Amino acid sequence: MIHGLNPTTTLPFTARVSSPLQPGANTRAASNSVPPTSASTKVMFGSQTPEIAAVYSLSPKKISASMLIPQHTQLLGLMQAVSGGSVSSFASLGSALLSNLNDKRENVTQALSGADMGAVNASSDAAVALNIVTHSGSTVSLVMTQQAEGLAVEVKTQGEALSDDEAAAVANLSGALEKTLNGLGQQPPQLDLLGLSHFDSSVLKSIDLKTDLRNGEATLQSLNFHADDKTRSVAYEDAEFSLEMSSDTSHPALTGNAAQQQSALSAWDDKLDKARRAGHGDRDQIAVLKSVFRALNSHTESEAAAISDSKAIRIGDNGASQLSGLNDFSLSLTQTQKSANPARGEENDRFAYSASQSTEESTGSSGVKTVKQTTHSHLSAAWHEALDPSIPLALNAMKSSQNYYYHLLDNDEESATTLNYNGHGQLASVGQHEQVNNRETVKKYVLGKLVDQTVTPEAYSRDKQLAILKTL
Repeated sequence: MIHGLNPTTTLPFTARVSSPLQPGANTRAASNSVPPTSASTKVMFGSQTPEIAAVYSLSPKKISASMLIPQHTQLLGLMQAVSGGSVSSFASLGSALLSNLNDKRENVTQALSGADMGAVNASSDAAVALNIVTHSGSTVSLVMTQQAEGLAVEVKTQGEALSDDEAAAVANLSGALEKTLNGLGQQPPQLDLLGLSHFDSSVLKSIDLKTDLRNGEATLQSLNFHADDKTRSVAYEDAEFSLEMSSDTSHPALTGNAAQQQSALSAWDDKLDKARRAGHGDRDQIAVLKSVFRALNSHTESEAAAISDSKAIRIGDNGASQLSGLNDFSLSLTQTQKSANPARGEENDRFAYSASQSTEESTGSSGVKTVKQTTHSHLSAAWHEALDPSIPLALNAMKSSQNYYYHLLDNDEESATTLNYNGHGQLASVGQHEQVNNRETVKKYVLGKLVDQTVTPEAYSRDKQLAILKTL
C-alpha cells in the first residue's frame, strides 16, 4: 500500500477520462457468412475508444514540468519499475493505486519523463483506463499511459467523496486488476476476468476496463470489458485473433442453481473443444474463450441469492431443470486468416466460431405461458493437410510441394427447448427441437492439380414433445 501519497495540483491541460459507456450496448455474434479471402483478415472489435484517446492525450513531459510538489518516493519507485512493451507492466502500479484508496482518497496525478525512466522499451505505446461507478453516483477513474516521452498516471474521484464501504470495495478490486493486466502480457495471452466480473454489486454499480497497446496507429492488442447488474461484455483483439462476448444478467430467474450452472459450463467447455478439433482451431485461443465464458456466466454468492429469491418468471424446478441454467449470451471468436499456400492465394487457413443463447417468454390472456430457449452455433473453418501425415507440409511456389488436402468446413447447429404452461401455472409439456446443417468439402491436390473433391453433407431436423401432466 502507498501511504501518504500527495495529490498534485489539478492541471488545466490534464484530460479526464470520459464517463463509462452506457450499459445495454450488447455485443453480437459474428456473421455466419464466410470471411472474404485475403492474405490476412481479422475482425476488428477493439478499435481505440474515446476513453483510450483521452488517456493518450496526457502529456508526461508537461505534467513532469509542472509539478509543484516533490514526487512520493514509493510511487516513483513503482513507476520506474514500469518497463514497457505490454500493459502488464502497469499491473503492480495500478493495483497499488487502487489499494491506496482505502487510506488516502485524494486525487493523484504523477508523471515521469523519458529521461527519468532510464532504459525503457519504447517500441510501443500503452494505455489503461479503469472506470468504477458506485451506486451513490461517484466515479473513480484510474488511467495509466506510457509513451515515448514518458509515463503518466492519474487517479480521480468525481462526485461525492467515497464512503468507507465504497473505498473498500474499490480497493478490493486491486488484485483482480493486477491479474487481468498480468494475463494480457503472457504468451499466449490470458483473459483473467473472473475477479472483475465478481465485484461487490451491493456497493458498486459498474466497472469498465479498457486497455490498448499500439505501435504508431497500428493496434497490437486491445481489451474492452464492461460489467453492471444488467450485462457483462468483453471485446479483445491482438495479431492472432479477435474475441467478443456478452452475457445478459438482467433475468436471474432463468439462471439455474450452482450445480446446474457448473454442469452447463462444463458442457460448453466440451462443446468449444469439439469445435476446435472439428475446425483445427488454436488450442490457446479456445482456452481464452472458455475462460471468458466462465467469467461472464458464473455468479457470486449475492447473485445466486437473487436468483433463488426472484419471482420474475415462475417456471418451477421442473421447468428450470429443462433450461441450460446459463444467462443468455452471444459470443464469437475469429482467428486471423493466414495465407498458407503461396501458389494459391485464395486458400487461407481460418477459423471462426460463433454461438448464442436467447430466451423468450410469452403469456396469453388465459394465463397460458410459453418459455422458449434457443441455442445456435456456427463454425466456419479452412485448413491445409499433408497427403502423407509422416511428411511435414511445406507449401511453396514449386509444383513439387503442392501435394495436400484443403478442407473447407461450414457447420450450423440449432437447438430449442419450449416450456408450455397451462392457465394454472403448471408445466404441461416440454418441446425439444434440433436442427443441423453441416458441410465439409475436401479438395485433393497432386503437383498443384485438383485430382479429387469430396463433399460430405449432414443435415437433419428432429422434434420431440413430452407431455408432463400425464406423466406426473
